Amino acid sequence: MRDIRTGSADSGGRERTSAWIPWVFVGFFVVVFGANAAMVAFALTTWTGVETDTPYEDGVVYQKVLDAEHRQAELGWKVDLAFEAKDRDHAAVTVTMLDRDGAPIRGAAVHARFIRPTSEGFDSEVGLRELGPGRYGAEPRVGLPGQWDLVVVGSYDGHSYQVRRRVFVPR
Repeated sequence: MRDIRTGSADSGGRERTSAWIPWVFVGFFVVVFGANAAMVAFALTTWTGVETDTPYEDGVVYQKVLDAEHRQAELGWKVDLAFEAKDRDHAAVTVTMLDRDGAPIRGAAVHARFIRPTSEGFDSEVGLRELGPGRYGAEPRVGLPGQWDLVVVGSYDGHSYQVRRRVFVPR
């Protein structure tokens, strides 16, 4: 039967209540704020992504980097870098250096540096010996599998030439 005062159907003496609806909203916002708090905590306690402790100073000297690249281009050297790795204990770096006229550059000091881009403390450097006219090589032990930045610097007659390449070392 219908109640004349409220216009609702008779529920057998029980009153219908909707007191739980505000608690649904409260629960929703508790979950949202909890998730946001967890994200903020993770963001503040994990790696910051900062790669250098002196970003301003590094930016100021960037013009020197551009000048060095320009001087390197003016040399006209042709440098070929080859890297091969079977695993972290067996790798080979070979560099061929030719001058502007295509003649091999003999007697250069050549070094290869392995830089781990994702973590600190694993970088290493190895000197390359002359294998033949203008060819230099070494068989370094890299140490860890994964991606590495290989930077090879060759110096000859007061000039230097740098080549950088991302390489992968398998397990």
